[in-house]
Amino acid sequence: MGKVKVFPSLLAADFSVIKSEIKKVEEAGADGIHLDVMDNKYVSNKSFPVEKIKSFYEKISLLLDIHLMIEKPEDFIDEFLNFNPAYLSFHAEASENPKELIEKIKSNNCKAGLAVNAKVSLDSILPFIEMIDFVLIMTVNAGFGGQKFIEENIKKIEELNKIRKEKNLVFEIEADGGVNTENSKKLISAGTDILVSGSTIFKSDSVSETIRKLKEN
Repeated sequence: MGKVKVFPSLLAADFSVIKSEIKKVEEAGADGIHLDVMDNKYVSNKSFPVEKIKSFYEKISLLLDIHLMIEKPEDFIDEFLNFNPAYLSFHAEASENPKELIEKIKSNNCKAGLAVNAKVSLDSILPFIEMIDFVLIMTVNAGFGGQKFIEENIKKIEELNKIRKEKNLVFEIEADGGVNTENSKKLISAGTDILVSGSTIFKSDSVSETIRKLKEN
């Protein structure tokens, strides 16, 4: 699928110096910025409400990737589309009409994706597989940053990559959760195109070196 992209997750950034945190990863070779939006309903945590994103999103010059971990995302989609994301994903089981929501996202010149939680089967997204631009595979249980990588989800990525090849589709595969320089090669080998990594990047001594290592095949 081409060169692997790395999207640092702002959930792990230091928000007391958010402008410099964003600039740091941009200058270090990141391809995009990832935002995990949580509503304390679909998952038991809350992050990046609309007002918070308004306070910093204009500082981001890279691709913006928004992952909605919220119930009834269709009720709030316009607010998030206003940030002009390049990628926007949601969980099919959290939406009342995934097909309609996918179409709305795509009609706004944005790549539409479906996210699959660590314990959720790929069956949840298969009815929409030919419509979407990317699939976000959670490699931890959605809700909190800094969790340990769940190895079994590599098999899910391999299965998804197989489906992609068999159906001759071109959607991207994104891995999010516990991604580090030790498991990135396995993820890329399994078929991952986009790596989301938080603590590994923001807490590293050399952000540019970490991003370079993450991209190595």
